[in-house]
Order: sequence, then structure tokens, then C-alpha cells
Amino acid sequence: MAHPAKRPVRSTTCTLRGCRPVPLSCEEIANYEGRYEYWEAATETAWVLRDTSPRHEHPSSRLVALVTDIGKMRGTPISMYGTADLQERTPDGARVYAAQPDQMIYLDCPDELPQVIIVGNFPLPDVVFEVDLTTDIRDRKLDLFASWGVPELWVEVPDAGMPSKRKRSGLTIYVIDNGTYRESPESDAFPTWSAREIHASLNEPWTSSITVASLRRVGEAMGRLTGTRPEDDPFVAAERRIGRREGLREGEAAGFEVGRREGREALFRERLATVERLLTARDIPVAGQLSECADRIAALPNEAVLDAALQSRDLADFLRRLG
Repeated sequence: MAHPAKRPVRSTTCTLRGCRPVPLSCEEIANYEGRYEYWEAATETAWVLRDTSPRHEHPSSRLVALVTDIGKMRGTPISMYGTADLQERTPDGARVYAAQPDQMIYLDCPDELPQVIIVGNFPLPDVVFEVDLTTDIRDRKLDLFASWGVPELWVEVPDAGMPSKRKRSGLTIYVIDNGTYRESPESDAFPTWSAREIHASLNEPWTSSITVASLRRVGEAMGRLTGTRPEDDPFVAAERRIGRREGLREGEAAGFEVGRREGREALFRERLATVERLLTARDIPVAGQLSECADRIAALPNEAVLDAALQSRDLADFLRRLG
């Protein structure tokens, strides 16, 4: 549906920064095909993003890739939707409020997602994701999502700046608590995934080894809650079968015992390098100082070593956590 004919813009109860008001009646919003941030029946006004940019779209597409990888490690897929409406309606079906998040995450894939998600008639997403590049979620949508009871809201302010951006970059996680949002350092829906890690992963040019370690940790933690493993994902299972066959052929060619020993050594070197990069990225200098704890790092499960690196305050704390 095209934008309705020009007519005077009614007074509105709110103003959304970075957006322009578009008059849309209750009848017109039902067939409106454009994107908008927020709509209310009281003023019959939709607020449409004024400055569209790939910088606004990139975090959403990046999040899809990250969550997909977590789903593979969990062993069951995670659904994401960026086109559906969230709407509040009266008992007789009249629209009251409507919003279009940048992404919606359902940890358990719905059998069929309707084009319009009516609050109270269909389960709410586990996480709503919004990008605040030129907009501000606090103008209206934050309170709206809280009133609906959306369990978790992520608000990303990308590192790539624009002249109209007034806020510092970073990701804020809001968790619903007695009908209002409180900020949380990490996600409830994705256990152990911190706001700092999510923001860094959304803004890096490619998936770093640190991000890979985080995605594996989060996915496996979620799998323990659901009783699933990476091998339950068809793609991961196929890749691991291929990897095992290739490893077996290489081992037979070079000698089974030699190949296995070299494989263990290469894996340990990579683990040691990953730990050193992770600690260095967290401003914990460790260059040349991990040799004294090499045996402990080799003996512990990879997950325990990475958890210690992610949670430690300094090198001494890291060594203490290794036990």
C-alpha cells in the first residue's frame, strides 16, 4: 500500500527522534506495507525511520548469523523474524498500538508465525532486538514493550557513528521485572552471553576466535538446559562425520599414534593461543606467562578454561580459577 494522500498531521502524544510522522488511519494501517517503528490509534500516526542506512541494517543481519550458530551448538534451531508486527488490540479487534522491532527471537520455533502477532493471542518473542542508530528506544517503544511483557529487550547502538547519533555505542540488555525493565549485564534467554560480548560480536568485521568461543559456550549451555547436543543439528553432525573420516585417513597415512599425538599438540597450541588472545582482549597482559600453567590448561576441559578466562579479573585470578 502506498503512503496515504497528504493531509494535516494530527497532534501526537509522543515524538520519536530519527523518525518522521506519517498519518495512517486505523483502516490504512491494516494494509500498510511499509516499514514503521511505532503506530498509535489515538493520533492515527505511524512513525517511520527518517534515515535508512546499511549501518542500521548490519547489526540485525549480523545477529541472525550469530544466533544461528548458537542454535547449531545447542542442537535445535532458533527462529528469528524481522518483518512481523507486534500489535495491541481491544477485545473487539480494534488496533490500539503497533510496533515493528528490528528482530524478534523465538528460542523454540513456532509451528506457524502469523503475519501480525497480537499481544495476548500469540506467544511473545523471547527477545526483541532494536538498533538505535539515529532513533532512541526510550522515546516510546521501551515502555510499550514493557507494558506488553516482552521478556527481554536488546538495544544496540553500533560503533559506526552517524552525525545525528547522540549516545555512546554499546548494547543494553533489559530484562522484564514486575512489569518494568531493569538493565542486566548478561542475557537470561542466552545464558552467560554478556552485553559486552554481544556488542563486540555485532561490530567485528568477521567472526573472531573469541566470538566463536563465546557462541560455543552459550550454545552448549543452552543445550544442557534442553537436553540436546551439537550432534543433534544435521549440519554440525555432517561436518563432524566428515572431520572424523578425514582425521582417520590422515592418521592412517602418517601412523595412527603419531597422528593422534600431533593432533593433540596442535589442538593444545590453538587452545593456548585462544586463551592468550581472549585474556589480552580483556586487557589482561599474559604474553609469555602461560607456560607455567600449560599442564593445567591441557588437563582441564576446554569449556572450563574459556570460562576461567572470561570471568577472571587478572592473571592471578585466572590461575586461581584453573585450580
